[in-house]
Amino acid sequence: MKRQLIFISAISLGLMGTNALADGMPSSYSAAPSRCGPGLFSGAYIGGALGYANQWDKVTNEIFGTKYKTDDSSVTFGGYAGYNWQCDRVLLGVETDINYIDMGPSSTDGTVTLTSKTDWYGTVRARAGLVVHDSLLLYATGGLAYAGVDHTLNDPAAPGGPFFQSDSGTKTGWTLGAGGELVHDSNWLIRAEAFFVDLGSQTRQYTAPAGCVNCTSIVKWEDDFWVGRLGLTYKFGPREERVPLK
Repeated sequence: MKRQLIFISAISLGLMGTNALADGMPSSYSAAPSRCGPGLFSGAYIGGALGYANQWDKVTNEIFGTKYKTDDSSVTFGGYAGYNWQCDRVLLGVETDINYIDMGPSSTDGTVTLTSKTDWYGTVRARAGLVVHDSLLLYATGGLAYAGVDHTLNDPAAPGGPFFQSDSGTKTGWTLGAGGELVHDSNWLIRAEAFFVDLGSQTRQYTAPAGCVNCTSIVKWEDDFWVGRLGLTYKFGPREERVPLK
């Protein structure tokens, strides 16, 4: 009789456990449900940004070994687009942007004026962040940077007559920064961010026309700048409710 009661009790407990799982009650052995998928920050988006940029150049005359540091600043504005994947509080994303900028720091070496002008820049970046207080994203970002740069050497008093040479093109480098993004409405977000752009170095040789003896300069250009900006983002897709995150 005692063995029968133990057997019946074991079957009853097993049936209760099965019914509990069938009714959606969690099991102590079941894995925690995944929260990856739709979220306040997930999905495709576009936006516009307005900010301030400061550029400083390091220019070196490779023949004489003289170095010059100059800086200039500008208002910058542009547009960006990207896509986010949100999993609980963790966010991963990709973003690209293109921007207007107008900076041209210059330095003087005797009668020679050296100018590096940047007209525009763009980036292709990865983003990684953490959602805090359910509707605030803090993130780091970094990746490829590129810009339209024009390097100019002008010497109106060069032996043999005034000398001017300009070399323009697209320079590439890297960028690294951080920012924060706040959900204002389910589909509208406000952001503030800052990042550093390093376009690397470039060495050019400038030689005056025939008739000028020993009139060659070798100049090394180093272009870097900072950007701080505010942005307004529109996220595509249905409205998402603010569900408290774990």
